[in-house]
Amino acid sequence: MIPVEDALRTVLAHARPLGAESVGFAAASERVLREPITADRDLPPFDRAQVDGYAVSAASLAGGRGRLRIVDRIAAGQTPRAAIGAGEAAGIMTGAPMPDGADAALMVEETVESDGFVEWPAPGSTPAPVTPGQRVTRRGAEVRSGAVLLEAGERISAAAIGLLATVGKVRVRVGRRPRVTVLSTGDELIHPRTRRPGPARIRDANSHMIASRCRAMGLPVRRLGFVPDDPPQLAEAVARGLAGDALFLSGGVSMGRFDFVEQVLETSGIRLLVTSVAIRPGKPLVFGVAGETGGTLVFGLPGNPVSALTTFEVFARPALERLEGLADPSRPHLRVRLLAPVSKRGPRRGFLPARITTSAAGELLAHPVRSQGSGDIAALALANGLIVIPEDIGAVAAGKTVLAQPLAGCPDPVTGWHDPRR
Repeated sequence: MIPVEDALRTVLAHARPLGAESVGFAAASERVLREPITADRDLPPFDRAQVDGYAVSAASLAGGRGRLRIVDRIAAGQTPRAAIGAGEAAGIMTGAPMPDGADAALMVEETVESDGFVEWPAPGSTPAPVTPGQRVTRRGAEVRSGAVLLEAGERISAAAIGLLATVGKVRVRVGRRPRVTVLSTGDELIHPRTRRPGPARIRDANSHMIASRCRAMGLPVRRLGFVPDDPPQLAEAVARGLAGDALFLSGGVSMGRFDFVEQVLETSGIRLLVTSVAIRPGKPLVFGVAGETGGTLVFGLPGNPVSALTTFEVFARPALERLEGLADPSRPHLRVRLLAPVSKRGPRRGFLPARITTSAAGELLAHPVRSQGSGDIAALALANGLIVIPEDIGAVAAGKTVLAQPLAGCPDPVTGWHDPRR
């Protein structure tokens, strides 16, 4: 067995970013940026009013009050028609450009307008003295022309889409999304639509679960279903799966008499780099690469569903993000307070299912989900996070703070969560 960090390092070292492609900015959401984004002009491109009110020269109100003649009205998107002189003002809307001669903006609530003049301050109000720059965003205060706004290797957020539109970047280079193939193995597997499975048979869940996880990442997925523990049939399925950028198999990777995956992968030209990891669940994880460099990444996930999803999240998901070009694909970890004790066996790093919620005070709480082990998919379906227990710790008491790796739907805002199976 090798440590979790060593296995992840090996996986990421062979997950080399794929090529880039150009897409319209509106279609770039959640893609990985493969070029830096720079400002095509100053932002804002003019001195901008922050409030609805009046553009003035602070010097005109140096005495602490004043009555100014209104010489213009400026809406957002309009160019000022007149400069502001001593004793003058311009009505102005939020976001509109300040006229020449004006260096401050008055809030309309602090003024009174009548007969073409504006009086400041309004009777009964006691605003602070007017100073140059008050309620004005200066040209270039946010961004200077040519400044780098987004680095290559970042995932494009909704705000970043708005930024691309703001700087006129209507087409952008993003990482190509890896093409994924998913396959389950095992003589015991039957189709999920089977109405009356035999007592020793189980419905194929893993290929659907892993395919769903990949689709949630926006990846194109080809699901090959399941094949029996038969080397020729398995080899044929592997050959089809190698047409993609990443191949996921589940089952057949342990030490049993009918576990043929490692053997078939090696005879199929896969260079195996990881065959056992010090993780619970998921010890028999297999990872390899087709060919010497730049070939398909191949993950042999354990057959038990909790082990399969855990190893996918810890090792495969970062690899897929690296293939897209994400600069830092490391998974975030949250600090959560345990609401019940947890324990594990042996000196392997543990990842235990939990429901992570937020308290009324904003504290992250972890409800360990009762589980019967790595085959308990019912427990896994209730979890939105994985509690992480270090290798040298066997048990953690309730009330202690631990690290947790979030899953989809984390955190849950419901503070009073309970296990519906109880």
